[in-house]
Formats: sequence, structure tokens, C-alpha cells
Amino acid sequence: MNKTSWSTEHLRQLKELTNHKVIFDGYEFVWLSKIDGEWQRQCIVSFNNYNKPMSWIYFTVARWDKEYKQRSESYFNEMIKELEVDVKIKEISNEYCKKTKQKVNEIKILKPSITNKEIADILEVSIRTVERHLK
Repeated sequence: MNKTSWSTEHLRQLKELTNHKVIFDGYEFVWLSKIDGEWQRQCIVSFNNYNKPMSWIYFTVARWDKEYKQRSESYFNEMIKELEVDVKIKEISNEYCKKTKQKVNEIKILKPSITNKEIADILEVSIRTVERHLK
């Protein structure tokens, strides 16, 4: 399935049927959707009758709902992975037979985005000690 360019918050709004409507502007039917509390034209094409935009709404709402669920699922999977890494880091910090330098390097390998201050707080050492071990 192709990922849309909508943000996750906009997808959450778009997957709701009540945030869509078809109006008659006096000449043609127009599909509008409500994003961030504002009704906007959803499709540049105008329609001769209301059946086609209604079918498009049902089709796209189903697609947006599916993508929203996939994004939510991937968010939770990433959260679980991060929690597992945090548990491993705590286990490393509690190993008394390892030297601080080895702990610092293992933590940095597990979580490259972690800051020196966070490592220092976990290991209860100074930031300078962490910086020295990472050189």
C-alpha cells in the first residue's frame, strides 16, 4: 500500500465519515472534507451527480483508515523496541563485572541517539567520564 502525504493527525480526521460531505454549488456536486475544523475542497474534479463522489468518499475513507491503523501499529512496534533497548541498557548498567568504558560503549551501540548526559545519569558518573570513554 502506498503511503499518503497526509500527517497522522490529518489521517485520523479524514478516516471519519462525518468529516466528509458532498454539496451542490448550484451547477455541480463538490466533495468537501473537514480538516482542523475547516471545510476544504477534497477533490479538484466537480461531479454531475452525487453518486460518484459518495463512492469516492467510501473508497478513500477505507484506504485512509487502513493506513492510519498501519501507522498506529508501527508506532507501537517502535515503542516496544525502544523499551526493550531501555531494559537492556539498565541491565548493562547493573553489571558490576564490566568496566565503565565497556558499559558506555555498549550503551552507545544499543542506542546511538542517547546523549552523554543520559549515559552519565544511567551509570551515575560524570559527563566528563563518559566523554573520555567515548574518545
